[in-house]
Amino acid sequence: MARQAPNMCATGRHLCYHAWVDDQRLGQTKLAHLTKDAIGLTAGTLARASHALCKARGDFAGLHIERDLPFAGTQKLDVWKQGDGGPAVLFFHGGGFQQLDKQSHWAFSERFARMGAVVFNADYRLAPAHRHPAAASDAAEALTWVRANAARHGADPTQIIVAGTSAGANLALGLALTQQVQAAVLFSGLLQVTDMPRLYRSRASVPLAIRARMACIGVEYPPLGMGWELPTQVDPTLDPLLHVEREGSAGLPPLYVSTGSVDNVLEDSLRLCARLDDVPHELDVMPGGGHAFQGFTFSARVRAMWERCARFLAAQGLRVAY
Repeated sequence: MARQAPNMCATGRHLCYHAWVDDQRLGQTKLAHLTKDAIGLTAGTLARASHALCKARGDFAGLHIERDLPFAGTQKLDVWKQGDGGPAVLFFHGGGFQQLDKQSHWAFSERFARMGAVVFNADYRLAPAHRHPAAASDAAEALTWVRANAARHGADPTQIIVAGTSAGANLALGLALTQQVQAAVLFSGLLQVTDMPRLYRSRASVPLAIRARMACIGVEYPPLGMGWELPTQVDPTLDPLLHVEREGSAGLPPLYVSTGSVDNVLEDSLRLCARLDDVPHELDVMPGGGHAFQGFTFSARVRAMWERCARFLAAQGLRVAY
């Protein structure tokens, strides 16, 4: 198959190749794996502690939660709802396609449920044991399951929203490009997996440990054998942002895109919204917001962002409250 250089590299094929080689080396260093483990441990600990605090305070009152319903073989999802009749939200967690799970992102389920949605918070297979397209295949299976079971769990099967954070936003956008859904919500989306150095190539302020963490995603998630140049046909379930940039946004549902001004993957959300043409969308950039800040729902500013999200979805005819 004919190949071409990544479209975000303006320094020439030779320098692009060497940047990719350097990135591959960085992604395999001890620093990369130590940073990955530290971020995962911190995020998981914070999620467990905040969940325990909210439970003790009675913050889950009025919510019905069913855990670990099986789909796609060994994968499982949780269902969160406050009542029946709302849209179905299929949510995917972040973690660079390599770590974390549905429980670490419980706060997103709680917020969507408080909007009146029925939330299906799904796990998926993780890299490096399961490289692309495993996670994308699980996401598609989860959507098939939701279509078949939404009504049984009190959701409106004619109103399906796909949503996700970071890597989960990548999966959600991939589904929005390849399946028929009524809306997508993308939080701090990592929307292109190839050419990870693009996120820090011109940003000297990115710490080496964070660069190594990003590089590790580019090493461990893409299919084995993928080289430094992109295939002529971009896979919308791997690089949905590149697919939109090359093929256009026709067919996409309304999109709510949330990111922060200091989010390390801010660039991806900006590039996406610059190409949405006639697609109804809202780009919501929170000043000072870091990566996946949307999960810090104790903050009044974050709750205000969730209200803006609900208003946008309601304006698209989806039955959510705000």
